[in-house]
Amino acid sequence: MEPGRSDTTPQPIESAIPTIEALARQNLPLEFGAVELDAEGRVAPRDPQKPLQVRFHYLGVPFDIEISGAGSDEVRLAADLGELPYTAESPLGRRYAQRAILAAGALPHGRIFIDNRQHIRFEAACPRPSPLTISQVFAAIALMLLEALPYLRFLTEVLPQRSYRHRAQ
Repeated sequence: MEPGRSDTTPQPIESAIPTIEALARQNLPLEFGAVELDAEGRVAPRDPQKPLQVRFHYLGVPFDIEISGAGSDEVRLAADLGELPYTAESPLGRRYAQRAILAAGALPHGRIFIDNRQHIRFEAACPRPSPLTISQVFAAIALMLLEALPYLRFLTEVLPQRSYRHRAQ
């Protein structure tokens, strides 16, 4: 094999026709999650009833986005920020975390709270944009994150480092 050449055989242009046809059947603008790759790696229409789930990392924390299937009216964002430190472990860290959660109060689109496992969680939701384009989804996520950003930054500094932080997944 020559340097710089792939060992895959080139596909005839006709192999792209099903993909082009699948995309042509979609309404414009093409909505986020309207198509997906099938088992053979071809573009295919996606079942609109299936929820969309995406994970991204921000401030060293994994955040989960969920957009329920057709008819849903919300974009939801959630993250486990870490465990509330025990008093014996970090009295100052525990006190700072508790004060930050109280200061956050009720955010316009979400909340920061301690769950029954003593984990500090961030959950937010905002109206589902229409059309559901990727730029509209990013705008909704940015809105929810910006409202909570001072508290999220503070908590990620105060809470003990977790194994997933500063590591790409």
